[in-house]
Amino acid sequence: MIPHKLRLQNFLSYRDSLESLDFSSMHLVCLVGENGHGKSALLDAITWALWGRARTNSDDDLMHTGSAEMQVEFEFDLAGQRYNVIRKRMVSGRSRKSELELAIWDAAGAAWQPLTEPNLRLTQDRITAILRMDYDTFVHSAFLKQGEADAFTRKTPGERKGILAAILNLKQYDEYADAAKQRSKLAEAEAVALEREVQRMDQEIAQRPLYEEQVRTTTLAETRAKLDLTEAERVETAARLEIQALLGKQAEREDLGRRLTQALADHRDTEKQWRSFQVRLQGVDTLLAEREAITAGFAALQAARREEALWSERLRARRPLEQQIQQGQRSLLEAKAHLESELRLARREMEESQRRAQGIADREGERAQTAAEIGHLEDVQARSQARREQGALLTADRARLEQDRSRIQNEGDTLRERLDMLRAGEASVCPVCRQPLDAGGRQHLEQEYDQQLAALREQYRDAAERIKQIGADLQAIQAEMQATERDLRRLPALQRRRAELEAALQEAHVAGEALPQQQARVTALTQQLEQGDYAREVQAQLAALDAEMARLDYDETAHRQVQTALANLAGFERKQHDLETALEQSDDLRLQVQNAEARWQREEDALGRDRERLRDLDGQVAALPGLQTQARTLGQKAAELRRQWEDATGRLAAAQQRLQSCEALVPERLQKLRELGQSREQASRYRHLHEAFGPGGVQAMIIEAALPELEAEANRLLLRLSDGRMNVRLKTQRDLKSGGVRETLDIILSDELGSRPYEMFSGGEAFRADLALRIALSRLLARRAGAALQTLFLDEGFGTQDAHGRENLVEAIHMIKDEFALVLVITHIDELKEQFPVRIQVLKDDRHGSRYWVM
Repeated sequence: MIPHKLRLQNFLSYRDSLESLDFSSMHLVCLVGENGHGKSALLDAITWALWGRARTNSDDDLMHTGSAEMQVEFEFDLAGQRYNVIRKRMVSGRSRKSELELAIWDAAGAAWQPLTEPNLRLTQDRITAILRMDYDTFVHSAFLKQGEADAFTRKTPGERKGILAAILNLKQYDEYADAAKQRSKLAEAEAVALEREVQRMDQEIAQRPLYEEQVRTTTLAETRAKLDLTEAERVETAARLEIQALLGKQAEREDLGRRLTQALADHRDTEKQWRSFQVRLQGVDTLLAEREAITAGFAALQAARREEALWSERLRARRPLEQQIQQGQRSLLEAKAHLESELRLARREMEESQRRAQGIADREGERAQTAAEIGHLEDVQARSQARREQGALLTADRARLEQDRSRIQNEGDTLRERLDMLRAGEASVCPVCRQPLDAGGRQHLEQEYDQQLAALREQYRDAAERIKQIGADLQAIQAEMQATERDLRRLPALQRRRAELEAALQEAHVAGEALPQQQARVTALTQQLEQGDYAREVQAQLAALDAEMARLDYDETAHRQVQTALANLAGFERKQHDLETALEQSDDLRLQVQNAEARWQREEDALGRDRERLRDLDGQVAALPGLQTQARTLGQKAAELRRQWEDATGRLAAAQQRLQSCEALVPERLQKLRELGQSREQASRYRHLHEAFGPGGVQAMIIEAALPELEAEANRLLLRLSDGRMNVRLKTQRDLKSGGVRETLDIILSDELGSRPYEMFSGGEAFRADLALRIALSRLLARRAGAALQTLFLDEGFGTQDAHGRENLVEAIHMIKDEFALVLVITHIDELKEQFPVRIQVLKDDRHGSRYWVM
């Protein structure tokens, strides 16, 4: 992949006002600028456009602050074709949206042909397939990060193997080995569990003869218990049938008892009815004997009723007149009450006006005194405000003087430093005009500096004295302000009191003007009330109603006497009714008395027969409690025998179940033995796989196979970097003093002086070896991914190198530049930019963000 063009919009520190960055004519280029100005952001833009990944895991963190849309467009060449990728990110409230477009240049049609898939994931998969590398492969191959040139060579042999394993993506074999180890453990645990299960089955099968004997003995016990239970249930059933018969007799006895009780009650009712008929007949005979007296009393009652009706008619005619009189009297009282209420209100208004009109002179005097105090305090307030403004001006003057004093002190320090340099002989030129100084010029300059210092000291003393004086003045103003503040606190209360006095005086004058009119109204209302001069129409109506009442001639005493006579004669109406009823019922009552006496005698005979039957049933039921006790005993015995039979049945079923389970274990044991063999075989296979996938197995073989390729690539570069003087050899085994060998990964460098370990080299030679091995590792990683390493980005931290080290690095880069289509070096050291034919300068400011231009 060879970069062609890059365009950013609102990406990190870049805004949208820049033209595309064109890499087409670049081969060896230096990306320069201060730290944090946006150099690495350009590489982040390339990786984000191609893979949607950068240094941060969140796309929103890549968006320029305050922006709602971000876009990166990147063109690159690969295998003779040119591709264009556009990735966008939009934010709207809580909504997030990403877009990805892919196109290829059609030279014949001179236009871009889209290769975008239906969704973003499929389009990303297509880009990765075209590049033949993912993000991790790219940043570990094409991007040589700061401090990683010797990341391989400076490690221990074991750590070097780890780096190779990571580059060769051997982590998956560690995962395979871990998975095999876990499955081996699971298979071994399963085998242990199966072995325990088989042992348990063997122990259970050995109990089979015991289970068979238990089935035989429990069968005999169950049969005997069943026979005993059957006999006990037969005896109990016979006893319960006899009890059932007696219970029927007992029910008959209880029913007869209930009927006898009801018959006795009915017999008593019949006797009561008989006696009642006799009493009623005696009453009828008594009324018939008083017939003449009752007839005369009833006639007197009817005459009194006629006289009472006459008086009641006159009373009914009088009632409406009484109501009208009562209503008129209420109206008269209401009119009087209304007049009295007006009089009370008029008196209160007159008294209130008299109260308000009093004390006018006292209030006017208090108002004048209050106004004088307010005027005095307002003058004090004006003077206080003037002093406050004066204090503010003094504070501003003091701040300005303190700034002048600080400036004078700085100028004095600068002059003293220059003077000290002159007197120490360290300055051979004038610090101001940069002209050479001789002895006379130096003495003249010293005198001039002394005079300037004296003038500055005088200005400093004047400023300090003035600041001190201002401080004293501010303290005096502050004390005066505190004293006046106490007096001014009274001003709001005095102003409120003056307003209250003015309002009260105005109300007093108004009340004094209204007082004569109010006194006249009180006098008029009093005379009207005393003379009864109110509700004249109501008084006339009451006089007319009184005359109508006299015309009716109603005598309340006579009416009351007639009502008393009616009350005394009221009993004759009931007696007259009873007499008439007695005359009608006399013959019927005599017949009812005879019938009730006959029915009573019949009921008495039936009761005698029922009492005799009850005594007979009591004798038969007497044997029931003893028989019930015997039946309960038999039931308990049968229940115990049933419990024994059920217990025997349970033991028999358990013994049969144990025997059946034991017999079923035989084929199950054979199946468990087969599973046990399979689990042990699986555990053995997974142990072998764990060893095969481990560091000493497939991984060691892959590393051994990759080392010649890595060594050849490193030597090809190292020969160019060292003008054919150096080569590198990777040694995987080391002889031990005790005999035998040990696995290792030593780096042996050779030059014209011979071969020796890498650690024996230093300076530029070791750095060339570092760079050759690191680039060889990058090429190895790219080839393993199926891609070619055509572009190299170097961020090698020139600032950590001394001058000679930086020269070695630049020299090495120039030596290997032809190995790549594009080499881009990142640095922030300006003195190195002259070493590169093309430079991309990056600069950032707060207003426009980051900018770049090609030099």
